[in-house]
Amino acid sequence: MIYHTQTFLSISEPLNEEMVNSIFPDERFQCWDSTLVYSYFRLTGDNRLLLGGGSMLTTFSKKDVNSAIIIDMVIKDFKEKFPQLKDLHFVQFWPGRIDCTRDLLQSIIKDPDSPWLHFVLGCVGLPWATFCGNFAARHAFDTNSMNDHHYYNYFGPNRNFFVPLWLEKIIGKQLTFSINNGWAKYYQKDYMPTKL
Repeated sequence: MIYHTQTFLSISEPLNEEMVNSIFPDERFQCWDSTLVYSYFRLTGDNRLLLGGGSMLTTFSKKDVNSAIIIDMVIKDFKEKFPQLKDLHFVQFWPGRIDCTRDLLQSIIKDPDSPWLHFVLGCVGLPWATFCGNFAARHAFDTNSMNDHHYYNYFGPNRNFFVPLWLEKIIGKQLTFSINNGWAKYYQKDYMPTKL
């Protein structure tokens, strides 16, 4: 089952080299924090900062929020972590939707008849998309020499969810999504089939 969440992106005015070096002293990476609804940032080719994120309010909301209130909170939190950028001006923002699963962990499915064929659904953000692309590509070309087959179980479509799909019809999609998301963060374990 695929759900949607809302996220926001904002872009800054160009940073000077001193500002760039203060947040990227060695290399210009794509970065993100470790909160449940995480913020992420990277530089563009012309040294603008692309900053994205959201909030629990919009992640589980039925309706989209199109005002700047959420991205303003993301920018405020970012500037608290990087006070040297307190005067950096963000010139534009835009909201958008991303697809996700009930627990915000992607599903990776290998076709049993064509093991080189993989399906990846519900990658929430660039870190997971990068991981899944790398995983699927490596296994599509040479699955026998890989030592990370357990991810097929962990990200498989048969993994356990705290709230089953039949209960969603009673309590609603947003509540099902919220509870499964929280449960996955703290309690989810690898699904291990009886036969490997």
